[in-house]
Amino acid sequence: MKTVCGNELTIEDVCDVALRGEEVKLPEDKAFWERIEKSRKFLEDYIATGVPTYGVTTDFGDSCHNQISVEKAGELQRVICTYHGIGLGPKFDHETGRAVVLARLNGNVKGGHSAIRPQLARMMVTLLNKDIIPVIPQLGSVGASGDLTPLSYLGAVIMGQREVYYKGKVVPTMEAFKAEGIEPLPIEAKEGLAIMNGTSVMTAVASLAWKKAERLAKISDFLTAVTSEITRGKDTPFVAKVSEIKNHKGQCESAAYVYNIIKDSKRVWRYEDFLQNQIEKMEGKGFVAQTNKIQDRYSIRCAPQITGVYRDTLRFARDLITEELNSANDNPLVDIDAERLYNTGNFYGGHICAACDYMRTALANIADLSDKQAEVIIDGKFNGLTENLIPYTPADHPRAGLRLGFKAAQITISAIRGEVATYCFPVSLTSAPTEALNQDKVSMGTISARKWAEQIELVFLQFATHLLAAMQAVDLAGKEDFAPFTKKVHDEVRKMSAFVEDDRELDKEATAVAEWLKTTELFA
Repeated sequence: MKTVCGNELTIEDVCDVALRGEEVKLPEDKAFWERIEKSRKFLEDYIATGVPTYGVTTDFGDSCHNQISVEKAGELQRVICTYHGIGLGPKFDHETGRAVVLARLNGNVKGGHSAIRPQLARMMVTLLNKDIIPVIPQLGSVGASGDLTPLSYLGAVIMGQREVYYKGKVVPTMEAFKAEGIEPLPIEAKEGLAIMNGTSVMTAVASLAWKKAERLAKISDFLTAVTSEITRGKDTPFVAKVSEIKNHKGQCESAAYVYNIIKDSKRVWRYEDFLQNQIEKMEGKGFVAQTNKIQDRYSIRCAPQITGVYRDTLRFARDLITEELNSANDNPLVDIDAERLYNTGNFYGGHICAACDYMRTALANIADLSDKQAEVIIDGKFNGLTENLIPYTPADHPRAGLRLGFKAAQITISAIRGEVATYCFPVSLTSAPTEALNQDKVSMGTISARKWAEQIELVFLQFATHLLAAMQAVDLAGKEDFAPFTKKVHDEVRKMSAFVEDDRELDKEATAVAEWLKTTELFA
């Protein structure tokens, strides 16, 4: 059971709660609850003075010049949830919804800065532990002020409105509440803003996406390793010293991952052995046109410098996402220590947008690398095997000329690679003024996170198709000489997709392999 205190949530915690249904609890220590209660009392005392308090005793955004009485403060919060019920398009799935509720809970209890009542925090815990999860539309957030429209669906559910995921179905919230004996909780002064005016949707989406994206680094490096094996490459690009003198940690990790596979392969040359066995001696000649090249093409030789960038970008993105997960990101915020209330812009999702923008570019680069490596292993001019990885077929064989193997698979890989590249435009640059020019510069972070999540799904499909081709090549070259890890991967893939003898449709098999790649312990 995860303890949610506002300061210690990790991406792995989000995945445990969202994907594996782990329950949560709030801290039991007295200091935590005293801070929540003191902050709430400070807010109530503050607004009782008659000072206009943004979004609590004033209207919202550009309408903040309209002040209301303290008596109307609760109703105003219920109003903001209502009029933001304009989310459109496809819905986030149940797991993403769980991540959203967790992220919002964590931000709202951090340091008492959101000044919510204890019962609101407990209500969010109840939603998670009873698995009553808001159905949230994906469209409608510009990422500042936070995720107002999508998070209004959480606020509405807390009050017993709209729809939820419950026991595998989408049902009216009150149906689920009645089944579990839960009373709806009317939100009060500031609590609508506390729930809605924050970055929890984009951060939840980015957290789940990051964990999937982490796996793609290992898959990319494996595809490099097996490409080197198939093409009888050299070990030199992956020797530790090479990357150590380049300095970048991600490159060192990538090279080490590949080297740990190929060092046990009989198909990858130790460079000194290559020179001894594959290079013709000069023996006094003025010129020799060597049959074998002494270095591999860039898609193999520079792979650690490409996937290494991806690994380092993952590390950078993780830091930004984790910091955002553990931030107080609504407006206004209470500082109980200084006894001040701050009108802030912490709802601005710029860091999440940047993380996802950077990740989409790095991901497109390893997708492009895969496309180039697939060319090397599928094209008979380079792979040392057969044209399009067809079985060895004598000219007098009845199927001679009727086998095209992985020709179309290569085209699919290239098509996906092209589509993946279209996701690279920095979404932050699409910012445009809205809401009567009050929100005149917005983050677009939620769109950026959604686009990254979509792009990741495409890359899994591309890598799966590439992997099918690689395993075909392993069979053609002779599995016995490949590295033990490559043989393990081969054996698992062959449970889903047999060697392609005569041409057949591969769409369902590639899709199955893509799903396997998301969960297999081999790339965990």
